[in-house]
Amino acid sequence: MHSRAAQVLWRSLTWTHRWLGILTCLLCAMWFLSGLVMLYVPFPSWRDEERTTTLRVIDVEKLNVTPGEALAKAALTRPPTVFRLEMFGAEPVYRIVDFGRPTSVSAYDGRIISQVDRSEAQARLHETFAQTPLDYLGQVAVDQWTVSSLIAPHRPLHLFALDDGRGTQLYVSSKTGEIVQATTARERFWNFLGAVPHWLYFAPLRTNPQAWTRTVQWTSGATAIGAILGIWIGIWRMRLRGSYAAGRVSPYRGWLRWHHLSGLAGGACVVAWLGSGWLSVSSLGLFASLTIGPDDLGRYYAAGVPKYEVSAGKLRELASTPSREIAFSWVRDVPFATVTNGLVHTTFDGMGVRQAAFREDTLVQAAGHVMKDAKVARIERLDAPDVYWYSHHAQRPLPALRVVFDDPGETWLMIDLTTGRIVGAQSRADRAYRWLFNLAHQYDLPWLLDRPALRMALIWLLSLLGIVISLSGAWLGWRVLRRR
Repeated sequence: MHSRAAQVLWRSLTWTHRWLGILTCLLCAMWFLSGLVMLYVPFPSWRDEERTTTLRVIDVEKLNVTPGEALAKAALTRPPTVFRLEMFGAEPVYRIVDFGRPTSVSAYDGRIISQVDRSEAQARLHETFAQTPLDYLGQVAVDQWTVSSLIAPHRPLHLFALDDGRGTQLYVSSKTGEIVQATTARERFWNFLGAVPHWLYFAPLRTNPQAWTRTVQWTSGATAIGAILGIWIGIWRMRLRGSYAAGRVSPYRGWLRWHHLSGLAGGACVVAWLGSGWLSVSSLGLFASLTIGPDDLGRYYAAGVPKYEVSAGKLRELASTPSREIAFSWVRDVPFATVTNGLVHTTFDGMGVRQAAFREDTLVQAAGHVMKDAKVARIERLDAPDVYWYSHHAQRPLPALRVVFDDPGETWLMIDLTTGRIVGAQSRADRAYRWLFNLAHQYDLPWLLDRPALRMALIWLLSLLGIVISLSGAWLGWRVLRRR
C-alpha cells in the first residue's frame, strides 16, 4: 500500500512538473535572457541628473515673483512635495507638486501655466536645445515608454524627435511644458529585448493594471511551482552513493541529464528569482505600505499652510551663483533653499546664510511631529551605505539621519543632512521585502554593488544556469508534444 501511494505521488509530481514545464520553460528562458539585457540597458526614465544638466542657468533679471507669491498662486493647504525654481525655455518658472498634482507658476509675471500647446512646447525646446534641430511627431496619450502612472497628470504629451545622432525622443507635458520622459534609439531597441518582455510591460496590457498584475501573478506563480517540483524530483532521483553505473549521480542521459544536473546546481536560484518576481505583485498583504500620509509628512515641514518669506532681491542673490535650479523647503516652518549648479548642491536658510549641515537635534525634533502617537527610539547617522540605505536604481543621499520610532510598524524616517528633507521611510514590512525581493532578485548587497565585476559575474553564472535549465526543459517538452 505504501509503495502504491509512493508511485501515485511520483507520477503526479512528474506529470505536473512536465506539463508546467511545457507551458512555461520558454517564458522562463526569456526572463533570464531579458534580465541580462536589463543589467546594461534599464528602462528609460527622465532622471533628475538629466533634467538639471539640460536646464539653462536661471536668468536673475527675470525673477520678479517670490516663492511666497508662487505658493499663494498654487493655493496649497500643506507643504508641497516638490517646490523648485528653474528655467522654462527663456522664462524662469516655479514647479510645484502637491503629491502628484503639478502646478507651474511663472517667476517673471506670476501667471499659472496650465496649458502648453505644440508651438509653445517647440519654441521652449528650441531655446533649451539651441543647436539641435527638432521635429514634432504628434500628441501622445500613452505609449510604450509613458505607461507610468506618475506621468498621468501630464497627459496628453507632445512628442518631439531631437536630431542629435542618438535618435532621442522627448515627451513634453501639455500641462506644464516640462520634459517628463526621454528615450534614445538604443534604449528603445534593447528594451524590447530587456525590460518590456521581462516585466510583460507591453503597453496594451500595462495600461490595464489589474490585467497586467494578474498576468504576472499567474505566469510567475506557475513557473515557480514547476521549478519547486523539479527540485523535489531532482533530489529524489539523485544518488550520491551507489546505485547508478560508473558512480553517476543522475540516472538520465542526454538532454534529461543536462536538465537534471543544471536543475540541481541552479534550481534554488531559479526558484528565488521566480518567487521574488511573483512577490513583487503578489505580496498577500504581508508587505503593506507605510501609513504615513501627505499630512503626516507635512507636519515635518510646517505647522500649517506653508509660507516662504524671501524678497525678490534676496532670491536674485541666491540665484546669482550661477544656478540651474533652486529647491525650496522647510523644517518646522523654517525655510531653506538648496541651490544646484550641475552636481553641486548648496543649502541656505531663509536669510541666505549657507548651511554646512543641519543640526541633528533640530531634524529629530521635527521628525517627532510626523509620528504623532510614537516616540523616537533611537537615532543613527549614516555616512556610508548600509544594507537598508544604498544607491542602486535610485540615488540615495549621504550623509543621512535615520530616526527610528517605537510604533507597531517600527518606522524609520531617513533625512538628508545636506538639504534637511525627508528622503525615505521604511516599516518593518519594507525591510522584510528588501530581503525577500530586492536581494533575491537583484543581488544588491552594498559590498556586491561596490564590486560590480564580481556581482555581474555572479548574476551571469546563475542566469546561464537558469537558461540551461529552461532551454533543456523546453526541448524535452517539445519532444513530449511531438510524440503525442
